[in-house]
Amino acid sequence: MRTSLVLVAALALSCGPREGGSAAPRAPAAPVHGDEWSKLAFVDRHSVMTFTVLPNMARSWRDFDKAPYPTMTCRTCHGKDAEAVSYRMPNPSLPPIDPAHPPAGPASQFMITRVVPEMIDLIETTPARFGCNSCHPKAKKS
Repeated sequence: MRTSLVLVAALALSCGPREGGSAAPRAPAAPVHGDEWSKLAFVDRHSVMTFTVLPNMARSWRDFDKAPYPTMTCRTCHGKDAEAVSYRMPNPSLPPIDPAHPPAGPASQFMITRVVPEMIDLIETTPARFGCNSCHPKAKKS
C-alpha cells in the first residue's frame, strides 16, 4: 500500500508546472517504433511522456510563446481531467480539427511545422500514425 501511494505521488508531481530552467531530455524508457506506442504499459508511456516529450515540447512552446520559462504541463494537451481519463487522447476539450483544412494562423502553422514532426520523433512513430487528430478530435464534416 505504501509503495502504491509513493508511486501515485510521484506520478502526480511529475505533471506539475515547472518554473525556472527545464529538464534535460532523456531517452525513452523503452524503444517505441511504428504502432508500438499503444502496446506499451502505462508506466512506460508515462515515462516517455514525462522525461522525453514534456521537457522537449515545453521548450518548443516556450520559444513559440516567447515566454521566460516553460509553462506546459501534462494537462496542456491531455486536459484538466487527464488523470481521470487515464491521459486518453484525443482530448475532447481541444478544438476539433479537420486535417485536410487546418485552421490558419501562427499557432496552427507552428503545430503543423514543429509540434507534429517533433512529436513523431519524440515517440518514434511515423506520420501515418501521428497527426492533428492524435490530440485534437476530428471536426465533424458539415
